[in-house]
Amino acid sequence: MFTELLPLASRSLTAARSQCIFTLVRRIAVVAFATVTLALPCAAQTAPNTAAPPIELGSQINGVAIDNASQYWVDDSGNTTIEQLDLLQKSASLFVPRQTAQSHAIHGKVLWLRFKAQITDPQSQWFVELSSATADDVTLYWRNNNAWSQLRAGDVVPRSQWPVQGRFSTFRLSQNNAQPVEYYVRVVHQRTPFSAPLHIYRDTSLASQQQKENLFLGIYFGLLLMLTVTCFAMASALRDNNFMHYLVYVFAIGLTQAAYTGLAAQYVWPGWPRWSNTATFFLPGLATIAGLWFVRNTLKPRVYMPNLDKTIVLLMVAQTANMGLELIAPSLWGFHMLTVLSVATIAVVYSVAWYSWTRGSASVRWVARGFLPVVIGVVPQLLRNVGWIENNFFTQYGVMLGSAIEIPLLFYALALRASARTAGVARAAGLPTQDALTGLSNTRDLLRQIQGSLTRASRYHQQYALILVELDNHAWFVKEHGRTIGDTALVLLSTRLQLVARDVDTAGRLDDNQFVLLIEGPCKPGYVAKMAAQISASAYRPSDLLPVGASLKLRITCALMPDPQALELGDDAKAQLGWLLAHSEATDDEPRKVLRTLNF
Repeated sequence: MFTELLPLASRSLTAARSQCIFTLVRRIAVVAFATVTLALPCAAQTAPNTAAPPIELGSQINGVAIDNASQYWVDDSGNTTIEQLDLLQKSASLFVPRQTAQSHAIHGKVLWLRFKAQITDPQSQWFVELSSATADDVTLYWRNNNAWSQLRAGDVVPRSQWPVQGRFSTFRLSQNNAQPVEYYVRVVHQRTPFSAPLHIYRDTSLASQQQKENLFLGIYFGLLLMLTVTCFAMASALRDNNFMHYLVYVFAIGLTQAAYTGLAAQYVWPGWPRWSNTATFFLPGLATIAGLWFVRNTLKPRVYMPNLDKTIVLLMVAQTANMGLELIAPSLWGFHMLTVLSVATIAVVYSVAWYSWTRGSASVRWVARGFLPVVIGVVPQLLRNVGWIENNFFTQYGVMLGSAIEIPLLFYALALRASARTAGVARAAGLPTQDALTGLSNTRDLLRQIQGSLTRASRYHQQYALILVELDNHAWFVKEHGRTIGDTALVLLSTRLQLVARDVDTAGRLDDNQFVLLIEGPCKPGYVAKMAAQISASAYRPSDLLPVGASLKLRITCALMPDPQALELGDDAKAQLGWLLAHSEATDDEPRKVLRTLNF
């Protein structure tokens, strides 16, 4: 019996022992899980701050970008002071590593940046620069003994009170080089995403960097000033209102870029910090209105695109209303409205420019080309404003580079238009001395020029030359292709004569198909023959203005003047020219030669 119960007892004891072990393991697991669960929040709150290693500022360094060596924290409440932040970060890990050109949407919030630096070269002064000319409020904190020291800049502070005068918020670092110093940068920036980089510069490097920036900006604003003065002069001289419209547009663009780059706040309105903050949102609307006004008055969309013209007027009214709201009650909604209106303006302006391109003149096409660089340059800025891309060189200076290309192109377009408009007036004014068809000297002016050459030839005992050029196939052009092609051939011949002639020479038209080139002395036979040969060769160059396969056929007669026989007829210009024409007609029965010389 006992032997039968022994295995049973042994199995019962084994089962009980296993149950106890299982129960013990389960209780230990529950306790461990509870301990870990309760300890995790505590560990998260008491974990030490993992700050980046300090930046060593030694003799081998002139400047360094410290975005990757800094950390950031966004204060959603916007009310945390530096003392409260110091207490908070002792109990919680607030700061996280920051990336290069990282964007932060901090409207209604505060961005805190943190970095450590140790100066190992005490012979130099070191500065930290936040590369943003539009930051609202920037404050640098560091602990000095047991108290907090601070320096403040930004649009809310008059430029005269900035610790370092310049376009960007710049602060001198502590000269304590015994140990690393931890710095905090508090940034307040409303509406637009903030993504300005942090740099540390040696004093000499900072000065060099500012000189390079000022050189670039000086070239840009010098170009704007030069074109503004030129536009005013052109508008006054030509009485062309398009240049005045363009002057207003250039001025608005320049003022907007001066506000964006911080130059206006530094030099134009240094004592108006509130306006410095408002100007970066108000002036782009002004530039948009000026651009729409310029396009509307230059391209005249109301003539052939009345609906687009009405859209332009509506955009100008909407932008004006948005600018008024910006002055009265700045808001995030107003900034978004500015972005939407800017995109709509780009679309409308290029719709007008493109339609004008398809049906306009060369000057209109240059207007369309001129607006293209600004359209390309403003796209990165708009994408940054909506937070789609990070801050970079093109988001900061894209519009400036685009406008630097746009402004000369638009001026050239206006100059073309003015030239075309005044060509008729200039031709009418020159009718007393110019041929109406070719623009060359008429017979009266040509005789006056020959008389002057004859007087100088007698006084200085030198010779001048006369080259008579006749378009031999002019009658054929008129008979076979009409009067228009005949006139075209005459104009083409006059153009080629002017290309051969020097500035001191005179080309004139005598008869329907006769031209005379007066070559001022002193002249040699070889030079006159060379000029005549060039005229003859130019006649055979093909031209799209003439019928296919046709070319100019010339008869050229040249002579050195004054000729003794010509002087027997008289010592005036009419006698000299008559002698040349008489000898040219006397040889009409001889075999035709393209080039003939009379007295050499």
